[in-house]
Amino acid sequence: MFVILPVVSSSQIAVAQTTPPPARAPRAVDPARLELNRYLDGIAANYTAQRAQAVAAIHTRAAAEARQAKVRAQILSLLGGLPTRTPLNAKVLGETAADGFKIRKVIFESQPRFFVTALLYIPDGEAHAKPGIPGDRSSSLGSKRAAILMTPGHYPTGKEADAPTAAIFARNGFVVLSYDPIGQGERLQYPDPAKPGKSLAAAPTGEHGEASLQPMLIGETFAKYEIWDAMRGVDYLASLPEVDPHRIGAMGCSGGGTVTALTSALDTRIAAIGTACYITSFDALLPSLGPQDAEQSTPRFISSGLDFPDWIELAAPRPYAVLSTYSDMFSFDGARHTVIEARRFYSLFDPPSAGTLANGAPPSIPPTPTAPALNTDTTNRIPLTARLQWITGPGGHAALGPIMDDIVSFYQRNLQPGVDADHPIVPETSPRMLTTPVADVPKEAYQVTTTGQVATSFPGCATVFSLNKQHAARVVPVHRAIFAFDQLNASVRELTGAEVKPGESKYDADLLASGSGPIAIPTAGGLRLHGELGVPSTPGRHPAVLLLVANIGAATHQRIAALAAQGNVVLAITPRPSPAGTDDMKAPLLGPFYLLSLRADMVGKTLIGLRADDAIRAVDYLTARADVDPVQISAEASGHMGLVLLHAGVLDRRIRHIAVDHVLASYRSLLDAPMPTGAPEDILPGVLLHYDIPDLVRALGPRLQFTNPLSGTDDLSQDSSPLASLRGATQ
Repeated sequence: MFVILPVVSSSQIAVAQTTPPPARAPRAVDPARLELNRYLDGIAANYTAQRAQAVAAIHTRAAAEARQAKVRAQILSLLGGLPTRTPLNAKVLGETAADGFKIRKVIFESQPRFFVTALLYIPDGEAHAKPGIPGDRSSSLGSKRAAILMTPGHYPTGKEADAPTAAIFARNGFVVLSYDPIGQGERLQYPDPAKPGKSLAAAPTGEHGEASLQPMLIGETFAKYEIWDAMRGVDYLASLPEVDPHRIGAMGCSGGGTVTALTSALDTRIAAIGTACYITSFDALLPSLGPQDAEQSTPRFISSGLDFPDWIELAAPRPYAVLSTYSDMFSFDGARHTVIEARRFYSLFDPPSAGTLANGAPPSIPPTPTAPALNTDTTNRIPLTARLQWITGPGGHAALGPIMDDIVSFYQRNLQPGVDADHPIVPETSPRMLTTPVADVPKEAYQVTTTGQVATSFPGCATVFSLNKQHAARVVPVHRAIFAFDQLNASVRELTGAEVKPGESKYDADLLASGSGPIAIPTAGGLRLHGELGVPSTPGRHPAVLLLVANIGAATHQRIAALAAQGNVVLAITPRPSPAGTDDMKAPLLGPFYLLSLRADMVGKTLIGLRADDAIRAVDYLTARADVDPVQISAEASGHMGLVLLHAGVLDRRIRHIAVDHVLASYRSLLDAPMPTGAPEDILPGVLLHYDIPDLVRALGPRLQFTNPLSGTDDLSQDSSPLASLRGATQ
C-alpha cells in the first residue's frame, strides 16, 4: 500500500516557502521585449497547463508506460533522430598518476572524424564483487567497477573544470569518464586563429547557439549532437574491461545537467542519473531566467506538450536524483513543482518513491530549509532506497559542495551495493562548486591533444557544420517541384506559426482617422506596434505604402516624407518587439534576437511569423482607412524585415508591389556558411524540408522587386541605410 501524492500548484509551493532565495538582479531588457516575452510565456503557460492535466489523469503503470513511449517518440522526432553508430576508434594518449587513481588521456570518434577528448579516471587497487546486486550478477562481476559518465557545465575549460568532482568519485571506487562537450575545452567549433584557446563565438553558449542554426534549417537540433557524444561515451565505458556495463551512471551540473537529463531519458543503459542545477519548470524558468542555450531550447518542445518533468519521467523506474540549490538561477520553486509531479509518476513504478505518512498526517509541502536536505517536496518519509530522490542544499548555481556526500551516497547505493553508502569519502568543501585543483596533478594532464585543440591537432576533422552539411545533402531535395500558390501559403503558415488571416483585424474609427505623426496599432496579446504615419494633404483615396523597419530614425522619416509628397498614405511600423529594443546577447555572431527567437520557437512561433502577422494587421489598417485605395497597396523593407515581407507577401495578396533590399536570398546558402553572422532572426526550424526563399520569390513573381540579395556567407547583421536602394522604387 502506498500514498499517491496530490498534484500541487506552483502557487501552493510559493506559499510553502519560508526562506525564499534572494531575488536575482533583473537583466536590462527593454519594455517592448518584456511585453513580447510575457505574451509568449502566456502561450507557454497554456500548453504546460494542458500537459499537467494530462499527466494528472495517469493512474496506472500501464498508462505511464504508454506516455513514456509517446513522449520518447516525440522527443526523438523533435531532435531530428540520432546518428548511426560507427567505430569509436578510441585511443589512449597518455596517463598520469594521482592520489588514489590514474588519469588516462582518451580520444574517440562519436561520428567519423568527430573527435571527443576525454579523461578516464581509474581507481587504484582492485574492485571486488559485491553481494546484493540486482539480477544476482555478483558472481560474474569479477573485478569490474561501476562507472560514471560526467558531463561538465558550460565552462570554457570543459572536462578540466570537473576534475575535483571526478577525483572524489574515483576515490570512492568509480571509474569516471569526463569529456569535453562540443564548443568547450579542446573542442571549439569556431576557434579564434589569433587567440589560441579562444572562440570567435565568445563562450560555450555562443558556440552552441552558433552551431545550432544550420541543423535547425533541416528540422534537427544541436542537442542531438550533444546527446550522441554522451551516448558514445557510454559505449566507450561499456567497452572497457574495468567497467561493468550494467552499472554505468551519469552526472552533470548546469549545462552538464541538461545533457545528462536528455541523454538519460533516451539511453536506458544509464543505470543511475543525477542532474544538478538544471531541473526546474518552464512556468518558472521563462518569466525569470528565460531560455538560455541551444541544447536547452528545442523548437516546438513546449507546444508539443512537453516540460521538464518529462526528462525525469522518461527515466522511470531507474534511480534518479534531482540535485538543486536553494538560490540557483534555475528556479528552486520550479524544481520543487517538477519533483512533486515526477514523484507521483515514479510511484506508479516504484511505490517507495511516494513514501509513507509521517506521524499519521497527510502529506504536505515542507518549507524550504537552509541546510542540506533530502526530499523537501513532501513531508512523507522517503526511504533512501526509493528510486526518486531530491537532494538539496544551500547556495547558488552549481554550489554542490555541501551536498556532495549525499550525491556520492546516491550513486554508491544504486551502483555499488554492499559498500557503506552512509560514509562516502568526501573532503570538506566550501559552499560552492568544487573548484580546488586536484593535488599534485599537473595542468598538462588534462590536455589530450598535442595543440590543445582538436581543430588544429586533426586538420580536416569533422565539425557540427560539416556533419550537418553532409546530412543536409541527403535530406534536402536538390530540385523542388513548383509550388501551387495555396500549397506554399499553407507551408509558410505551418513553418512560421503565422496565424492572422488578411482582413480579420478591426480598428476603431478614431485610429482609422489618424493624421500624420506617431501611431500605435494594436496587435496580439494587448501589445502595440509603434510607427509613424504620413498622410498627403490632398483629399480622396490614395495609394498606400507600408514600410517594415527595425527602427524609426531619420532615414525612415525622410522616406515617409518623400512618399507622402508623391501622394501616398505611408505607414512605417516596427514589427514585434515594437520598438525592437535589446536583450542579453550570447555572442555578437548571434545578434540581439537570439534568446527571443528561442522563446518563440519553443511555443511553435517564430520571429518571422510574428512579424508577418504584424505586417498583415498593418495592411488591414491601411485598407480600412477612408483615404486609402485598397487595390493600390505597396510595401518595402530591408534586411531581416525584407525576409518578413517576402513571407507576408505570400500570405497576403493585397500587397500589390513588394520591394526588398539586402535580404538573404537562399536558406540553402546558409548551409554552406562555416560561420553565419546575424542569422537567428531569419531562421525557421525545418524550413528546407518544405521550401526555400527562391520559392517565395517565384510565387511573388512580378509583384516583387529584389535588390542586393545576400548569401549565407554575408554578414546578415549589416546595418545598411534603411531602404536606401529602394528610394524611388515605389511610385
